[in-house]
Amino acid sequence: MIELSPSRAYSIFLNYCDEVAGSSYLLSARAIKNLLKFVASTPCLTAYLAKCNSSIKLNETYNSIFGENSLNLPVDDMAVVSVVTKLLFDIDRNNIDMDKFLSAYYKYDDYTARYSHFCNTVLVTYAKAFGGVVDYKERVIDAEEEKKIDNTIKEEVAPYISKMTHIVEDDELISDSLKDNIITLLDGLYYSFDTQRAKLVRAMWIGLISVADKYKPIQSYIKEVKKILDTYALI
Repeated sequence: MIELSPSRAYSIFLNYCDEVAGSSYLLSARAIKNLLKFVASTPCLTAYLAKCNSSIKLNETYNSIFGENSLNLPVDDMAVVSVVTKLLFDIDRNNIDMDKFLSAYYKYDDYTARYSHFCNTVLVTYAKAFGGVVDYKERVIDAEEEKKIDNTIKEEVAPYISKMTHIVEDDELISDSLKDNIITLLDGLYYSFDTQRAKLVRAMWIGLISVADKYKPIQSYIKEVKKILDTYALI
């Protein structure tokens, strides 16, 4: 899987769309496959796609786009992302015959013109819709990260942080560097609640579980803290 920021992932996604649009009809299968492989191997894009799919009755909405003489894409961005991704997968897997599909919906004299019109309509709409979904989801995430943190969260977490700190401080079997790192991150997690920034809390938590991953004496307390942070949707 490719770990990319949403903005970077979308930028690369557009490059793959450009490759599909710039490809000749005869070579389009490879370009479509590359686009789909990128979406499928990029966690943030697959997460967005899953959200889009769950927002509609996918099969019903998908079947409705195939009109008698025209392809009727939905208006909603999330629905567009879902149905066009499914359409491209069906083309890639030969569930849809590309020649017959283009002949049915694009009344031009040759396949090059038909394919070009497909790209200028369906693919362009798809690219814009995916951009709309990424932008919307990122704005939601930003808003969540700026939300005020309830003071009761710190009160719930504090006893576990205190217990873990004492365990680490009293342990003579671990290295001084590991001891210092864990205690620093425990302090950082404790005081991050005072900043009222969910993003900082999340960063401290990720640092803590990464450094203390193999330190068994505090794992039961880490699990309890994880439950609390999960409950408040902070991680």
